[in-house]
Amino acid sequence: MWRNEREKVTEPTNNERPLKDLGFDESGVYIDEIDTMSLEELEHRLPEAQQALEAIETKLEELMSLRDAALACAAAMTARLAALK
Repeated sequence: MWRNEREKVTEPTNNERPLKDLGFDESGVYIDEIDTMSLEELEHRLPEAQQALEAIETKLEELMSLRDAALACAAAMTARLAALK
């Protein structure tokens, strides 16, 4: 990984952190950081970004399943309440 043509980087910079540690309110800062990265840096971080994306997709599917279950429960409760009236 290269920061510029002459300097090879073997360790993460002080402000480089795993994507999983990114706070929701920091997304703009992270976008700015991506804009300043070289092609080599982007290629180096791509696997990490892909793993983070897969984790987000998995969590989203889980949340959507919970939402569907909650909607089904709400519908069943509404039907039971209507039957009791």
